[in-house]
Amino acid sequence: MLTSYRYEEYQMNKTILNEPQQPSISQFLDTGVRHYSVTHPQHKAITNAILSDLIIDCNIPLSFVEKKSFRHFLSVLDSKYSPVCRRTLTAKTESLTEERRLKLKTQLSITDHVSVTVDIWSDRKKRGFLGVTVHWVEKDAERIQLKTNLLACNRFKGSHTAERICDQFEAICDEYDIKATLDYIISDNAANMRKAFTVCFPSEQEDDGDDPELWCDLTLEDQQTVDAAMAKKQRLQCFAHALQLVVGDGLKETKVVCPSLSKLSKLSSLLHTSTTFKDLFDDEFGEQKGIPAAVKTRWNSTLRQVKAVLQCDHLKLCAVLEKARHKDLSFSPREWNLLKELVDILKPFGEATDLTQGEKVITISAVVPSVLSLNHHLEKPKPQVRFLSGLVRSLQTSLKKRFLGIFINVKMAQSQEGITAPFSDTIYLKAAALEPAFALLWVEPHVLVSRDIKAEVAQRVKELILQDAAETDPPVPLPDEEEDIGEGEGLFAAYYKRQKRDVGTTPGWPSESWQWLHLVLQWSEFSAMVASFCVPIVLK
Repeated sequence: MLTSYRYEEYQMNKTILNEPQQPSISQFLDTGVRHYSVTHPQHKAITNAILSDLIIDCNIPLSFVEKKSFRHFLSVLDSKYSPVCRRTLTAKTESLTEERRLKLKTQLSITDHVSVTVDIWSDRKKRGFLGVTVHWVEKDAERIQLKTNLLACNRFKGSHTAERICDQFEAICDEYDIKATLDYIISDNAANMRKAFTVCFPSEQEDDGDDPELWCDLTLEDQQTVDAAMAKKQRLQCFAHALQLVVGDGLKETKVVCPSLSKLSKLSSLLHTSTTFKDLFDDEFGEQKGIPAAVKTRWNSTLRQVKAVLQCDHLKLCAVLEKARHKDLSFSPREWNLLKELVDILKPFGEATDLTQGEKVITISAVVPSVLSLNHHLEKPKPQVRFLSGLVRSLQTSLKKRFLGIFINVKMAQSQEGITAPFSDTIYLKAAALEPAFALLWVEPHVLVSRDIKAEVAQRVKELILQDAAETDPPVPLPDEEEDIGEGEGLFAAYYKRQKRDVGTTPGWPSESWQWLHLVLQWSEFSAMVASFCVPIVLK
């Protein structure tokens, strides 16, 4: 009986074994996941996204990828992805840099005209850097696009002499082979910068000290080619830097405002260093209120600082300062009114600075309208100015000195023989006239000369444009993309109102350059005529 039972159990087990096997317990509990290979498309996509979107665009250090929390995040995001190490990412960064450098060189090799901006600055550790940015226009069958790219941001060791700046700049130009197509160099007005580009690209007037035998081995045709290439490179001053110097000159010559600004600077510093005073200030004005610190190299940071303190109630601020035992930083009624006057006077300068810091649009077209509008703003009688009339005079004197070339070109000043005035390049006039937002609207209200001379200025601008157009291809319309620079009262209030009224009335784009230019200039004249009767220029 027992033997029979065992045999039946054996037969039953044999039948089970012949059936398809079920997963074993060990197989069921095995949670191991097969990872992507390094050549898998998903692995590549995640790694490239980490590099381009996280490390480069978000400016996160490479060491971030080795943090335990970040690796855990990746395992939750995709358990099949093997986190990349820092060394691999460094190698990919170098490879990507070289790839983009080659792509940029290819783009620049098929471009006929480029301009560059150059600057030297120091970080908080007093390490010097030389930055060079290139700007050009990329054309295709239907549109043109403004392009900007960083060529170099190199460590600059040692003294910042003109010769050393010139050597590094030339090396960068040679690396990207842009010397032959380089039209304009924009830099600040520092003496070493001016001299550096005189050394790099000397003009005929600045070559008096060179050996005349230097070019003796050239034919006449080659001589003319070299001369044209050397004369072609022109250095343009940074408008924002020149405006910074104008405001600096005005404040330097106006001693009456210095004590108030000194108090304001100490108040801002106290707000950022004393927790006790910060608590008292927040209790009275709220945590959202604050007074930003001013930066010496950014004059508009002082303007923002003054605006911030004026948003506080004067009496309440004095009470907070007295409670915190800093009564010496309280503003008297006279000092408070002086700060209000300062804002009224400098507000248009702040608008001009902000306007010319756009990244997606050409801003050189705003230089002439800005300078002439600022001069008109300072020229007007200001009955509300009681304490800072000296500041108004100093600002206007400095404005006319540092932008003398513009005033000479519009016949509001006399040229001086043998001296090249700053901002005398006619490109500023042409850029303003070809900008639909400005056109020739600035001539009538802001060129403070007789009507006949205004007509001469307008005619000269047209002739300059037509002269250039005769040597260029027909223009291609830009896409309808603009940076919002504000509306309402301010430096260019009349222009905004005129633009709003003229929506949809922009002339077409004929194929012949001279026809297009005539239409643009005729439209500009008509708009200016209407604006002169209907739209007063309002500056506050």
